[in-house]
Amino acid sequence: MDLPYPDARLLEMLVEGDRLAFETIYRKYWFPLFNSVFKRIKDKQKAEDLVQEVFFKLWRNKEKLSVDNLEAYLRTAARYEAINYLSRTKISYQFFEPFHEILQDRDQPDLQLFSKDLLDLIHSFAKTLPEKRRQIFLLHIQSRLSTKEIAEKLGISQKTVQNQLGTALNELKPRILQFVAALITTHYS
Repeated sequence: MDLPYPDARLLEMLVEGDRLAFETIYRKYWFPLFNSVFKRIKDKQKAEDLVQEVFFKLWRNKEKLSVDNLEAYLRTAARYEAINYLSRTKISYQFFEPFHEILQDRDQPDLQLFSKDLLDLIHSFAKTLPEKRRQIFLLHIQSRLSTKEIAEKLGISQKTVQNQLGTALNELKPRILQFVAALITTHYS
């Protein structure tokens, strides 16, 4: 049964460790938070996991909470979880997925040339990277390992992998955009 209190009172009760207040907050905000996260990451299971993480952290840190607006706090926490998840994993996969599909379909003559040129661009770019960044980049792009898997394989922190990979991708994106623009210009002119 949900408690018929405003958020400010529920928050006070939560800070005191009231489970019923927590359950009321959970039932009131779970679905709106799920919708918000799902719109960002487009993965139902992961969205559910991230929203659960928001509520887990809310309960775990309840004694330390200093929040004026519970709804704004929860929405911000959910947005942070989604953005953090995307920065760790999906962004790089979303960026390369169209190219990966093209590189797999090499039967068409135009695509053969395009895929060869794109692979050449990526490999020549990789050669310009510092050794550790190159190793991380190639494990991610060629072996399609997650940042967690790369961290375990190399014995370094996942945060280091994320930072190195993010730097490499940020350097590569303008080169690929320039490559695609040149390709479109020559193909359609």
